[in-house]
Amino acid sequence: MNLTGKELAAAIHTRLKETTSKPTIVFELEEGSAGILQCKIGGAFFVPEGMEVPKNTETGEALYLLAQINFEELPPMEDIPQKGLLQIFIDGKDDLYGCDLDNKANQKGWCIRFIENLPSAEEMKPEQIQETEWTEETSLPLERQTVYRLTGRREDQPVSINDYRFDKLLAKYCSDLLPEGVEGFFDLDDEDAEACEEMYELFEEYDCQIGGYPTFTQTDPREFMNDEEDAPDILLFQLDTAEDIMWGDSGVGNFFIKREDLIKKDFSKVWYNWDCC
Repeated sequence: MNLTGKELAAAIHTRLKETTSKPTIVFELEEGSAGILQCKIGGAFFVPEGMEVPKNTETGEALYLLAQINFEELPPMEDIPQKGLLQIFIDGKDDLYGCDLDNKANQKGWCIRFIENLPSAEEMKPEQIQETEWTEETSLPLERQTVYRLTGRREDQPVSINDYRFDKLLAKYCSDLLPEGVEGFFDLDDEDAEACEEMYELFEEYDCQIGGYPTFTQTDPREFMNDEEDAPDILLFQLDTAEDIMWGDSGVGNFFIKREDLIKKDFSKVWYNWDCC
């Protein structure tokens, strides 16, 4: 086929949408109050009886709630829990927000809690509602007092351009569409800049989501793994820069998990990554 520019981009997008789309829950962010057990960004959080506010295991500093997902509020999607509360906490006294760039599964300066059985409003005790105090040293991707209610909808998302598998899937499913000698996205950029520019528009990325494909401002960290089998393949949660949410210089935060661990509700080996411009 001898397509160029926008026609080539549209043909590639259609082909990859047909062959690579994954189920995704996309969140709309609504600024304002949210219930203590609702899907949300920031704010106060529930601490189960017998547990404490999560802390950095080295410094002892209390961690801050980044986000929580109440799975009962979500539209159905394969492999995710049908109930329970997933809480993601990060460090607010560290320039990297608790992320360990050398060991992304190290939950020393961040942590995930999964609470499968939740109390009713009548059963919850006042001391079980906590909020980590802000100080002059607090530094987070969130502005002080930021709270967003999250409402999810189901979408099907084709592979994102900066997912580490994009070039391989492009070659696998679109070889008959590509100009001779083109094996990857940046090869195509040299041949047809208009097509690449249009592809950036067509391959939709979401600010906040579960499942589907991630976005990055730099590089997918899974690209550097020796064995693709070891890469966590499920996007457990993503939060991009938006409104008064800012990861460094307009960055994005991602959390990844292996499918088998998600099915087992084992969140001990989740990867936490964020990057910025």
